[in-house]
Amino acid sequence: MRIPPPRSPRRKQFAWLLLVVGGFLGAHRFYLGSYLGGAAQLLMLLAGVGNLPGSRIALALLGAWLLLDIYWVHVRLKRLQGQDESDAVRRPAAQAYDLEALGQADELRERFLAATEVRDWARAVALGEQIVANARKVFKGPHQNLATSLCMHGQACYQFKAFDQAKASLEESLAIGHQTGMRPEDMAIVRKTLAMTLAGIGEHAAARRRHAHLPAQLSADGRTGDDTVLLGLLEDQERRYKAAFERRDLALAERLCAEAVHTSRQLCGGLGEAVVFHLVSHAEFCRQLQWHDKAVSLLDECLAIIDQLGLDDSWRLGPSNTLALLHAGAGRSDEAEGLYKKTIAMAVALSKGNSTDEVVRAINNLAFLYANTDQDQKAELCYARAMVHLDKLPPEEGDADLHADLLINFAQLHMSRNESEHAKPLFERALAIQERSCRGISTSAATAHNDLGLIAQEEGDLREALKHFKRTLLLNQICAPDHSGNLANAQRNIDNVSLALAAVARAARLEPST
Repeated sequence: MRIPPPRSPRRKQFAWLLLVVGGFLGAHRFYLGSYLGGAAQLLMLLAGVGNLPGSRIALALLGAWLLLDIYWVHVRLKRLQGQDESDAVRRPAAQAYDLEALGQADELRERFLAATEVRDWARAVALGEQIVANARKVFKGPHQNLATSLCMHGQACYQFKAFDQAKASLEESLAIGHQTGMRPEDMAIVRKTLAMTLAGIGEHAAARRRHAHLPAQLSADGRTGDDTVLLGLLEDQERRYKAAFERRDLALAERLCAEAVHTSRQLCGGLGEAVVFHLVSHAEFCRQLQWHDKAVSLLDECLAIIDQLGLDDSWRLGPSNTLALLHAGAGRSDEAEGLYKKTIAMAVALSKGNSTDEVVRAINNLAFLYANTDQDQKAELCYARAMVHLDKLPPEEGDADLHADLLINFAQLHMSRNESEHAKPLFERALAIQERSCRGISTSAATAHNDLGLIAQEEGDLREALKHFKRTLLLNQICAPDHSGNLANAQRNIDNVSLALAAVARAARLEPST
């Protein structure tokens, strides 16, 4: 589920409060970005209270100016709210590595080496994928550490006979090694493993050609020789499109998944559970690529096959939920609401009265739909119902990302209604869940820190706000470096709070003692 982007740090109520309470200090002008005007008002105040000639005139002019600022604040807020986010100047991200993520990478490498020592290549491949994903987050761009991680993953894939995966990792490792000046002996290892991988691909292709010309014979498990070849091909295609999805290469994942759907149709004679499974994956890739019509067509076909095969609701739950997401994204809220309600009924029936992640997800999705269509009361009731099920789940178990998203979505509903006292504990609970599951390194954690910073800013705790905004910037740099709008917004929040703190500090130094 997509979390709404962070909102502007300048709040209308806070600006008016600063004008009323701290207008004579120019606080409202500092807050709204008029630093020269704020400094001028502060100087006029100092001149007025300094018992200098003309001090009464300075105070009178300041009072008149503050009256005019009632109109100025209204105009300034309107202009700031109308600014286009795309006009924000992207600031270069600081090259700061997250020490916790680096520590996690070292731990993964130790587990990888332990798996290779016992020749558990399946586990080694899975750990290698995590090591590469971690390196991409920490080192945003070509780096020798990333090249080494790709080489480790490629070697494990070669041993596991996942030759296409090994080839992709080793070729990328070689390219990065050339860019970063990797040591010759390390480059030689990569080249040697790549040569063995290419040889393995050639042998695998020759074996497939031999199988293609053999007459259909029954194998030991009752399948024909042709079925065995198709089953091996399908497993290879599934492994490849899942690996492409992990790398966030959605276009490649969609193409490979389409091939898997075709192979599963051949294997099952057109209808079968394997066809349903890969159709659901194909539809999800199309949804994320914004190919909505194609995704709807695939899901409709999937649900029709489920009806023909007489499969239970556990097969229908995923396609129905994805179809509801598509209708919601296309603005068809009535169709989406009906599907979400059916999904909730199926999830509750399958859980047999217990609380499960599927129940929480289904109710959370309906609540999010209500919140996006300005049905706040219905949304609040749904979120409260989802929270009841969340509280019944065993602590520290289940889908941590789902639980954090539910809490953040509910908190943001409270934020939209200026109920920060209800939103704050929900954001803090979401951060605690993320800290346990991924050490707090996620886009969800970035969203929670951003909104906690806004709450602290409204409460006047500028130091606490600055701490949250700095954490938001760091997490966005690690988890979503391509989202320039989020990076610029986080940096802007830091700058604004830093300037306000500096202004308060200067005012405290300049204030005459009594």
